[in-house]
Amino acid sequence: MNINDEETLGLINRLLEAMHQAGWNQNGGNFTFVYVAQGAQHVGNIQNQNIIHGKHQEVSTCNEVTCLSADEERIRQCISLLMEEHFEDDLLFSQQNHWQAVYRILVDKGYCKDSDFIGFDSFILQVMPKRVNRPYKRDSVRNISKTDFNKPFDRWRYDPTTSGSRIPYDRMVEVAKRFKEILDENGL
Repeated sequence: MNINDEETLGLINRLLEAMHQAGWNQNGGNFTFVYVAQGAQHVGNIQNQNIIHGKHQEVSTCNEVTCLSADEERIRQCISLLMEEHFEDDLLFSQQNHWQAVYRILVDKGYCKDSDFIGFDSFILQVMPKRVNRPYKRDSVRNISKTDFNKPFDRWRYDPTTSGSRIPYDRMVEVAKRFKEILDENGL
């Protein structure tokens, strides 16, 4: 089925209007719709616009499955930066359970809801970069409720009776601390 550029933009505009009339809100999320026509990639007239409030903001990334808001794209980039960080002679993010630190910081910053593991699964699978040091697994974060890392990051305290060995605890703290710093450095 061939759809020309005007038809595509018309469809997108009708979709946006229907979303607005239905009261849809993405907390001011920013989206740019990218479409392919006659083998070339185009960005429609709504480029750089917040679709609900009409504010001009940076372009978000899209693929055939999902579009990321500007903040989601920046979170993806921050996770990529975290994956490059080193701790002594090894990569900082080196264990499956280090996703708990990412979860905790995203919850503390309000990007995800506490104890909403299904929501976090959805969110992280959407923003996760292609290359990660340890692929995300749902159970690696759900187990946080059995640890001291379930508390807000600023309340983490080492307790040998509940935290186990000091070395893994310190590493988790460093992952969380560095991820928080990277997010802060990127305005998140």
